[in-house]
Amino acid sequence: MAKQIILCVDDEHTILDSLKLELIKLLGDSYIIETAEDALEALEVIENLLSRGYEIPLIISDHIMPEMKGDEFLRRVHQISPKTLKIMLTGQASIDAVGNAIKYARLYRYIPKPWDVTDFDLTIKEALHSYEQERKIEYFYADLEQKIVERTQELQEKNEILLKLDQEKNEFLGIVAHDLKNPLSAIKSLSGEIERSINKIPQLQLLKFIRIIQIASRQMFNLINNLFDVNAIESGKINITCQRLNLLPIIHALLEIYSDRAREKQIHLHFSSEFSEGYVLGDENIVQQILDNLLSNALKYSPYHKNIYVRVYAYQNCIRCEIQDQGPGLSAEDQQKLFGKFSRLTPRPTGQEHSTGLGLFIVKKLVERLNAKVWCESQLNQGTTFTLEFIKFS
Repeated sequence: MAKQIILCVDDEHTILDSLKLELIKLLGDSYIIETAEDALEALEVIENLLSRGYEIPLIISDHIMPEMKGDEFLRRVHQISPKTLKIMLTGQASIDAVGNAIKYARLYRYIPKPWDVTDFDLTIKEALHSYEQERKIEYFYADLEQKIVERTQELQEKNEILLKLDQEKNEFLGIVAHDLKNPLSAIKSLSGEIERSINKIPQLQLLKFIRIIQIASRQMFNLINNLFDVNAIESGKINITCQRLNLLPIIHALLEIYSDRAREKQIHLHFSSEFSEGYVLGDENIVQQILDNLLSNALKYSPYHKNIYVRVYAYQNCIRCEIQDQGPGLSAEDQQKLFGKFSRLTPRPTGQEHSTGLGLFIVKKLVERLNAKVWCESQLNQGTTFTLEFIKFS
C-alpha cells in the first residue's frame, strides 16, 4: 500500500516550511508531507494524488488565502474526499468561517496562529489516530458485510442442495414404493390363492404361480441390491482394488451366463477380439458388475430375433469393449439423461423384464472410480452401442 499524504496549504512560505518541519519531526517518514501555496493549487494536487491511488488522511489549511478562502476550500475538499480530516490553521478566521467549515466540511479542529507546539502535535496525533480508527472500522464492516454476503450465499447454496436432496428423497420413495408395490402385490395375491386352493390347483398352474413369485422376488432383490450399490458409491464405502486383470475371461463368462436368456428371445450373441488376452487395470468384481449391467441392458431392450455384438480391441494406450445391440435406439433427449439416477427412458424392455432406472447410473459411477470411461452412441431405430475404455496394463 502506498504511503499516506498529509497536505499543508498556506500562502506564506515560512508557514509551509514550519509545518513541514514540525510534521516530519513528529511523524518521521510515516507520512509524505505535501504543500500547496493556495487553494486552487491544493485542489489540483488533491485530484492528482487521489487519481494515483494515494490516501489523504489529513489536510491542514490556512483560512485567509488569495482567490479562495479556507472554509470554501475545505468544503470543496469534503466533496472530493469526505473521509479526509481537515484542520483550519489561522489567526484571522471569523466565527462564521469556522462554523461553515464545521457544517459543510466536517472540520476536525481549529488551531489559532501562532500555534502551541504541544497542542499542535497532540491535535495532529489525535486526528491521525481518529482517521486510522475510522478506517479500521470501515474495513471491519466492509469485511463483515462481505462475509455476510458469502455466508448468505453459502446458506442459499446449501438450502438449494437440501431442497434438491429432499426432492430426490421424495422421488426416490415414490419410485421405490411403485417398483416394490407391483411385485409385492403379485406375491401376496398368488401366495393367498395357493393357500386357499392348494388342493385344487393343477400342478402346471401351481408351477406357473411359483415361477411368477420367483420373478417378483428377483425384481425386489435386484432393486434392493441396486439401492445398496448406490448408497455404497455415494457414501464412498465401496472398496476398489485395481490390479492387472484379463478382460476376456470375464466377458466369456457373462456371455455364457446370458446365453439361455438370449435363446429365449432368439437373440444371437457375437464376440470378437483383436487378441487372446486383454489385460487392463481394474477391479475384477467391479468390472464384472459394469459389463454385466451393460450386457443385461442390451438383452433387455433388444427385440426378438436380433443380434448383439461384443467387440474388444486396442486403442492407443487403452483397451475398449463395445456392446452393440439392434434395439430401438435412443433419442438425443434420452441420451442427455442416460446416466442419471432413476432415469426413465423412452425404450421399454421387450420381454417384460424389469428395470430399476439405476443400472446405468451405477455403471457411470463405477467406471469413474476405475479412472475408466464409458459413453453411448445411438440413433433412433438404429440400435445403441456402449463403449467402455479401460487403461491398458503393460
